[in-house]
Amino acid sequence: MATGGEYLSNPVLGTRLQSLVNQNPELARVSRLTQSPGSNEVWLVELGQGTETDRASRPALLVVAGIEGNDLAGTASVVAWLEQLCQEQSTNDTIRKLLQRVTIYALPRVNPDAAEAFFAKPKAESAVNSRPVDDDRDGLIDEDGPEDLNGDGLITWMRVNDPEGEYILDPAEPRLLVRADRAKGQAGAWRLLTEGRDNDGDMAWNEDGPGGVNLNRNFPYNYRFFAPEAGRYQVCEPETRALADFVVKHPNIAAAFSFGIADNLTQTPKAEPPKRPPVALHEQDADYYRELGKAWRLALGLTKELSGQTAPGTFSDWMYFHRGRLSLAARAWSPALAVAMAQSQTNTASTTNDSAAGPSPALPSASEPAPKPKASRPAPEPDKPDTASEEERAFLKWADAHAPELFVQWQPIQHPDFPGQRVEVGGWAPFAKTNPPEKLLADLAKRHAKFLTDLASRLPQIEIGSIKVKDLRDGVFDVTLTIRNTGYLPTALAQGEFSQQVPPTRVTLLLDDKAILAGTKRVMLGPIAGSGGSKEVRWVILAPDRQRVEVEVVSALGGTVRAHIELKDTSQP
Repeated sequence: MATGGEYLSNPVLGTRLQSLVNQNPELARVSRLTQSPGSNEVWLVELGQGTETDRASRPALLVVAGIEGNDLAGTASVVAWLEQLCQEQSTNDTIRKLLQRVTIYALPRVNPDAAEAFFAKPKAESAVNSRPVDDDRDGLIDEDGPEDLNGDGLITWMRVNDPEGEYILDPAEPRLLVRADRAKGQAGAWRLLTEGRDNDGDMAWNEDGPGGVNLNRNFPYNYRFFAPEAGRYQVCEPETRALADFVVKHPNIAAAFSFGIADNLTQTPKAEPPKRPPVALHEQDADYYRELGKAWRLALGLTKELSGQTAPGTFSDWMYFHRGRLSLAARAWSPALAVAMAQSQTNTASTTNDSAAGPSPALPSASEPAPKPKASRPAPEPDKPDTASEEERAFLKWADAHAPELFVQWQPIQHPDFPGQRVEVGGWAPFAKTNPPEKLLADLAKRHAKFLTDLASRLPQIEIGSIKVKDLRDGVFDVTLTIRNTGYLPTALAQGEFSQQVPPTRVTLLLDDKAILAGTKRVMLGPIAGSGGSKEVRWVILAPDRQRVEVEVVSALGGTVRAHIELKDTSQP
């Protein structure tokens, strides 16, 4: 049984996916979506029974992981989930039927370039691909990256004792730094930098390292031109362009789920009436996100919402706002999640420690690699607790108990760029805040798999319900057809209608136009609600020489069905 209990290098990932196909040739297919700037393959997996035409006409779920290259836990979970589905479909009737009516597309790792850093020495966290970029716009490319100054094989942090610094030691936990609050009369005493030297002598440290573009900042919705790591323009990278093209070419994708920085499941996003351009969930879609958020938290064992967040130019926002699809996103793992899950498992009263309320750290997170700084969060208001500091302390306490290797104790060094100043190297290890210790992966993957399977089962599903025929004599028949959606989701979200990217459900009576006395050969239906929602279509037809006629119902997101209508009066006993 697949467990998801290990992090996968790019070669191992390719081997696992090929093995999946070899063992399940009737169910699984793997292909190369594109190649990254670092010459790594971006793999696409498709699961589903039947022919290619069958699979393309069914409602589909798209699952994306590793779009931010420092997300390795998401990759492990997706691969374990795919393996679990393949293993269970021969013995589990529910899974077998699911894969007969739903198609699953999965990209376990969209950014393989950045994932290589996890397995490299020294280990340095990165979320960007290998595209050469002049981050500091000095005419040089990737000339000032980090160095492992203390030889421990990790690129961590440097704190430099400096009266012009923005930080002070946390009074409650001196291993951590917090921003000095000038309103409270606090004077800064430390600078915080990534580990390394000023290689280009511009008095900025590690501001132009290797790479690159963060693929989850490169999509069109809310794209920020000139923002660090966003790329030269929207979908400018081979990985993002290939993913966007794939989505456009597969209009049967009814829902998407992506692991990454964006999160609309641990906390329900705000909703409002639609406007142009849209900036929030359509108010009519909010209930679906609310209920699915509850299902996500239930799968993870959470008892309350955590603080969610997003970022400009994410894939998940583009899928919802521009493509009109249900688009769910969450971090595979985070400090807030680790603390909240531990509290839930030990039945600790959540009111005694609100450390799980949100993921924003006081110490810059490894998920936001090496400052292109100097962005700073607003100082806490006087006389109010510094929530971010509390969260940081809570996670450090959790790490001390469960994974002490996540925090490297500070070590003094002699730094040539800071003669006569105290410099210490240490702090959070690479990937400490974005990926759990490997021993926790299997349990996490099991929880993710439970949610993803449930999500796949909730896609819209069109069926033909009742068929009523009334014989009006002389070969004339009154035909009424009920189209029902037995899935959970509607055949189109409100945003799908608003964006005009989800076509209406099409009902076609396969009969000559001249034989249709009332009604039209082709009828377009608006969104059909899920959980048994239905709409009726009615015709009056002339068919004296026919015993049956055929009807076809095509829903872009709910599948395709055909049926024969027997021309017998159903109103008679």
